[in-house]
Amino acid sequence: MAPKYYSAFPNLPGDTGGTLGSAGQAAVLANTVIVKDLYETLRKFDRASYEFSKELRKVAYAIAKDLSTEVRVTAGTVSRATQAVQVAKGLRASNDRIPTIKLRANESFVSKSRPNSKRKTKVTRGDVFFGAEFGGGLTPKTKQFLRHRGQSGYFFWPTVRKRKNQIAKEYLEGIDKVVKNLGIG
Repeated sequence: MAPKYYSAFPNLPGDTGGTLGSAGQAAVLANTVIVKDLYETLRKFDRASYEFSKELRKVAYAIAKDLSTEVRVTAGTVSRATQAVQVAKGLRASNDRIPTIKLRANESFVSKSRPNSKRKTKVTRGDVFFGAEFGGGLTPKTKQFLRHRGQSGYFFWPTVRKRKNQIAKEYLEGIDKVVKNLGIG
């Protein structure tokens, strides 16, 4: 059976490097970091010890929490940052086996210029996230956002791209540490 590759974290130009761990190999190829056979490896260790998943969730949560904090800081540096800051307040680290950040999309978006109390249809963070992150301006409904930047983003994805190798390294080292502590490797 051919190995499966799972890709995440778009790559920055000129960024090279890789990380090795018991979860497989994370390597920078083309525009992504690829962790070879990640889910199969996690499944194997999960079957070996019932504590593995619990301990791995702690590692992944810590990585995601650090990343979400850094995203909030980056959101404050964006010009006309009020939308980005309000959206970033809704980002939370999720308790998962891989580092995951979720947006509390149904929370009200706080607007200074047009509060929700004056609107018939309430605006949520989920409604504003993609405009604040990727921009807009093409249609009248998206004129309030910064100019559209394609897939590059303004605060979330630039932060993820900047830290992608560090995230992969911390995660694989965390898996190695959990495996060693549980004695299942």
